[in-house]
Formats: sequence, C-alpha cells, structure tokens
Amino acid sequence: MAIPHPRDIQVAVVDWLDERYPFTKAVDEALYQRVPNFANAFYYCFGGMVFILIVFQLLTGILLALYYVPDASGNPAPAYTSVQFIQNTVYLGWLIRGVHFWSANILIVMVLIHMARVYWTGSYRAPRELNWMVGVLMLLIVLTLSLTGYLLPWDTKAYFATEVTIKIAGSAPPAQLGAFIKEILQGGPVVGPPTLLRFFTLHVFVLPALIVLLMYVHFRFIRAHGISEPL
Repeated sequence: MAIPHPRDIQVAVVDWLDERYPFTKAVDEALYQRVPNFANAFYYCFGGMVFILIVFQLLTGILLALYYVPDASGNPAPAYTSVQFIQNTVYLGWLIRGVHFWSANILIVMVLIHMARVYWTGSYRAPRELNWMVGVLMLLIVLTLSLTGYLLPWDTKAYFATEVTIKIAGSAPPAQLGAFIKEILQGGPVVGPPTLLRFFTLHVFVLPALIVLLMYVHFRFIRAHGISEPL
C-alpha cells in the first residue's frame, strides 16, 4: 500500500474542514486583506505592538501559573516561596518572569501611546466611537491587571502597596460604596489570604478573558470600518 504524501493529507484535512465550516474562507478573510499605503507610517504600528505584548503576557502568564501557588497561609507563605522557586530554580524561570514583568510595564506605555495617536489623528470620531470606547475599557483592564498582579509575589513591597491601593479604592464616595469596594477587594478586615486569592482569580481568569473578548471586538470594528486615514 502506497504511503500518502503529506501534501495530500493536508489537502484532505482542509477539504474535510471546508465541508463542515468555511475554514479556508475564514483564514483568507483574516490574513489576506489589503492594507492602505498610508498605514505604513510608523505611528500606525502601536496597536500591533499592544497586541504582541498582550500575547507575551498571556503566554508567560500561563508558564508562571504552572508553578505559582496562590496561598498566603503559613510562614513563609507558599505564594512567596513559589515565586522564589520560579526565579531561582525553574529552568529559565527568571527569564519568563522578567519578560512578564517588563512586557506588562511596556504594555501600559504602548496602550497610552496608541490611544494618544488615535486621539491626535481624530480616529475616535464617527463611525468609530464604539471602538474608542472598547479601547478605553481595554486600558482600564490593563491597569487593573497591573494592580492585581503586583500583589501576587506576596512580598513586603507588594503587601503594603496593595494596602494603599485598596484604601484609595475604599475612599470612593459615598462612604457606603467605598466600604463595599474595599470589602470586595480585601475579602476581610485586613489584606490577607482572601485578598491574594481574589486578586489571583481576577488576574489569571477574569481579566484575561475580558481583554481577549474585547480584542476580538476591537479587531472586528477595525475590519468593519477600515483603518482611519491620517489628517
């Protein structure tokens, strides 16, 4: 019996997928769309850089989560110990954590630059107002990701910085709303194990899911309205 050529297997798999879903058409629409000549300007690349940095965050975050223990009980706390284990023992753990840390900082800068470019060129105007609103939501989520991730090493600096952050959030008027926000974030009378678990849940599950969803919506809006022309 003749062994089929790998190319024939690939064609057969693609044909099988196309019979059940327009696989080839969807890929062509996603990858092969003409980009206007004016989009070659350097200031149009900031949105793509934001996307790349978010991908870095997701990939390195998954690798870090394989070893991280979101537990603040005990002395020393397993959360702190697991971070030290990642940093000093895991193969290339220091590099993965470093990429995650620095890409998070650069991400905030690039999002602000991207939004400044959108504002400066008037790309937030009709019919792109909804996409601007989606971008603002993504900025808020990126900032919240940074705040929730700051506590996860569970060292002294992270602990007291988070205490200050929660106190600021808890001072929101009226007093009842501020107290409610503080209770939700803190999970108790003081910053402790429930706080770490809530921040971990937000940082690893809730916020990444939201930002991936908003990125999809953002890209669909761009496809619908096209890239805005320069002033």
